[in-house]
Amino acid sequence: MVPVTARRISLDIEEAISAGRLEPGSRLTPVRELAAELGVSPTTVSAAYRRLRERGLVTGRGRQGTRVAPLPSRRSPLDHSVPSGLIDATNGSPDPALLPPLAPALVAAAGAPAPRYGADQLVGELRAVARDQFAWKSDDEYGITVTSGAMDAVERVLRARDLRTGDRVGVEDPGHIPVHQLIRSAGLEAVPVPVDEQGVTPAGLASALSRGVSALIVTPRAQNPTGAAFTPERAAALNEILSGFPEVMVVQDDHAGPISGTPWTGLVPPGPRWATIRSVGKSFGPDLRLALVAADFRTIDRCTTDMANGPGWVSHILQRATAHLLTDPESLRHVQIATDAYRERREGLIAALRRRGVEASGPSGLNVWVPTPDEQAMVEAARSAGYAIMAAAPWRIVSPPAVRITISTLGPDDIERLAEALAPPRHSRHHAQQV
Repeated sequence: MVPVTARRISLDIEEAISAGRLEPGSRLTPVRELAAELGVSPTTVSAAYRRLRERGLVTGRGRQGTRVAPLPSRRSPLDHSVPSGLIDATNGSPDPALLPPLAPALVAAAGAPAPRYGADQLVGELRAVARDQFAWKSDDEYGITVTSGAMDAVERVLRARDLRTGDRVGVEDPGHIPVHQLIRSAGLEAVPVPVDEQGVTPAGLASALSRGVSALIVTPRAQNPTGAAFTPERAAALNEILSGFPEVMVVQDDHAGPISGTPWTGLVPPGPRWATIRSVGKSFGPDLRLALVAADFRTIDRCTTDMANGPGWVSHILQRATAHLLTDPESLRHVQIATDAYRERREGLIAALRRRGVEASGPSGLNVWVPTPDEQAMVEAARSAGYAIMAAAPWRIVSPPAVRITISTLGPDDIERLAEALAPPRHSRHHAQQV
């Protein structure tokens, strides 16, 4: 007789959802009732329902009951338009006015000989520069490859880990929406790891590791959506916990790179499988679609084979242009100007909010995180002042409510007006009017 486990229960329910026997909105059997029916403890059924919640298949809990989640939209939760007349503080993109000009880099790159089929995936010019990006390791300890952006890298690295359906992956909560979606679409279980201003918490990491995660995805700085960044003390505490789990692959996503505004403080992989990803989109422009990946040799070999069997390579023109940007003094000057501007805007908004009694955080990157018991009320308060900000629900698994504000294009006057709109008295009056 096959034992009835939480995993078995969750897989059976998932199969019923996939087959259409359980439609969106259908209420699952109450925990105690199903436990009695299956002859297991309520704890086992609760664990099964938790697995389904973390994979985004069901919603609700407690007295409200657990229901099948709505079918996922074909559109990204961030694929939205800002109503006309509102200043956009939603999308997490860099300020176009602060990006270095691409024309000189593209002209220089286009003058090189065109690659042939079967050429090296990583061009020599970028390979040399990439070594400087990952100078914290000896050259003989890792390999380097290139992908079409950070999320392309995350997906290929996870495939290289040979994860199976139902395997668990630790993810930040709140965390990057595409990471959560990627985990779920791959049939994996996302295990939420709480985040504070210093990144994932030691207690949260220990809990996730105790649940048997095969991989852990973290953002050491400019964490999206909170702007959290590892301090040396936090990294040391996390490394101590990780050291006892050499089987866990640690994937570090440095998506914002130097414009994060804080030095790189990464984790030490506890075992042989690891990857660190550094995108150039936030520094030089999202349309470059390029990320550098440093990883153990086995992972690099799997990723390059995966690339060869698919698109073949990342455009050599874009690779050479990136190498130019990473070494050109004028381009790097633009990056430093942008880094300083983003820091000033982050700190300015946080200070303006705190003067008005609103707690906020954002140690690095392009976003400020504002906890609130009512996300929609705060979004509407900002809208009334002419600003579009994002409710945090799409980024959250089990973490508490908040809003995310992208500061990249906010000027001093914008900061004061937005902070005033979110101040508690005005916020409360606006909410009362909505009710």
